[in-house]
Amino acid sequence: MIQSKFKWQMQKTPDQQLIKKFAEGLKVDPLIAAILLQRGFNDISAAETFLKPSVKSFHDPLLMHDMAKGISRIQQAIESAEQITIYGDYDADGITSTTIMFEVLTDLGANVDYYIPNRFTDGYGPNSAAFKKIINGGTTLIVTVDNGVAGSEAIDVANDLHCDVIVTDHHSLPDKLPNAYAIIHPRVKNEEGLAYPFGELSGAGVALKVAQALTDELPVDLIDIASIGTVADVVSLTDENRAIVKFGLTAIQNTQRPGLLALIKLANINLASFDEQDIGFGIAPRLNSLGRMDDANVGVELLSTFDEDRASQLADFANQQNDTRKSLVDQFYQEAVQMVEASGDADHRATLVVVGKDWHQGVLGIVASKLLEKYGRPTLVLTTIKDTDELKGSGRSIDSFDLFAAIDPMRDQTIGFGGHHSAVGLTIKAEKLQVLRDQLEKAANDQHLDLSQKPTCQVMTALPAAKVTTDLVDQLAVLAPFGQDNDKPTFEILYDRLTNVKTMGQTGSHLRFSLVQGNQSLNAVAFRKGHLAAQLLQDSDNVRVVGQLSNNTWNGRTNVQLMVAI
Repeated sequence: MIQSKFKWQMQKTPDQQLIKKFAEGLKVDPLIAAILLQRGFNDISAAETFLKPSVKSFHDPLLMHDMAKGISRIQQAIESAEQITIYGDYDADGITSTTIMFEVLTDLGANVDYYIPNRFTDGYGPNSAAFKKIINGGTTLIVTVDNGVAGSEAIDVANDLHCDVIVTDHHSLPDKLPNAYAIIHPRVKNEEGLAYPFGELSGAGVALKVAQALTDELPVDLIDIASIGTVADVVSLTDENRAIVKFGLTAIQNTQRPGLLALIKLANINLASFDEQDIGFGIAPRLNSLGRMDDANVGVELLSTFDEDRASQLADFANQQNDTRKSLVDQFYQEAVQMVEASGDADHRATLVVVGKDWHQGVLGIVASKLLEKYGRPTLVLTTIKDTDELKGSGRSIDSFDLFAAIDPMRDQTIGFGGHHSAVGLTIKAEKLQVLRDQLEKAANDQHLDLSQKPTCQVMTALPAAKVTTDLVDQLAVLAPFGQDNDKPTFEILYDRLTNVKTMGQTGSHLRFSLVQGNQSLNAVAFRKGHLAAQLLQDSDNVRVVGQLSNNTWNGRTNVQLMVAI
């Protein structure tokens, strides 16, 4: 029997009278009303605000800690023609944050440039050597975006060199905040003990709020870029983030940015139906690849230039970097699987540590994620560093295991270490490899890691296949954009017969089949599950099917497709 990797949790069906009340009050299908009730909306007004974000969904930026102080300093710098440098980050959120801040300051007449640290030479966040270089070049005000709240050492260096630093960030707060001129952060509390009304903004979201405060209006010309950073950083798609992405998707459909249009074309995205998945799987990976493979600074030029030839050139480069990134990930992943299988670690260890030889450091986290998906256990992927005795890498973890807490007891034996519950980065001496392996296994025991526990899949309700139509899928779209804290609804599909079981893809790695009920047939697809085809043919009478619905257009015809969750 085919076993799902998920534990299905069927949601309780809300009271029918309440469903009817919500459906009538919101003018939506009863299924939409039921989902809203299941997701905690207990009054029609709150649900309507969620479904239809407006300008009122954006909070007053001056409510954010140190916003007024930081804005005053930036305005002073503009008036005095001081050199301002925006200090960004090398991922998609950092690139978009830098673009937003650079464009708004340029429009206001600032003497401004930007610096995105190199992943391999500068590392993440404020870097003392980089700050010294920037300040020696004439900068008297550094504005960080998507980083800085943990950069005390570099900020102290800047202060000693008489350069002010304004931090704009959204990451986890350290025990002690840096001695910056201003710290603009949605979760830092003000003198009255109050934080900003919504603490889950991305770096790009915080940059957008700074732009709003600087211009005293919602910067609609920047919301397209802010939506990319918000989706790319996988933050909560509720409250203000939902409004940013909802409006941003519309803005992208009407964008005149040559670089963005070129990226969309290269990613084979249909602009007329552009949605958050196109950002997550099309735009964001190409931006992320720039910092993963080499230098992310060109990403800002790509998004901000209005030179069509230059935009096309940079988009081609980003696309090539993304192709290279995918190729390296595939190569290292296959090698890593061979190592795991040869060692037998997946059979007798609760955690995995894989060490490659001179692997590209920018893709190690992705390889770790793929191994985590395959083996279902916390995984570290490290690489040797040529001409050194060091190992450097990234780790990914499951919900029930705190990877940061697991490694933290041996922090003093690492050369560099940082991260959070589910993702870490670290550098160690090669001689400490066994200490690291042992520490992870000890932590698995201390945290009572139970690998038999499956992740939960929330199933909204059971839907008869005969009632699944393109119109129903269109109605479900009112709940979009989907993402963190607003997942695309998952349904169990009821059917009479399972037919047309086939593999697809060049290597037959994917699976497709049809669910038939009466005269209605629903096409279903399961990616990377082609190996289950024979088993599904043998056991088709005893299979329950769960997945997410979407409309798929091919050769001018639109049909519903079920993306199976196995």
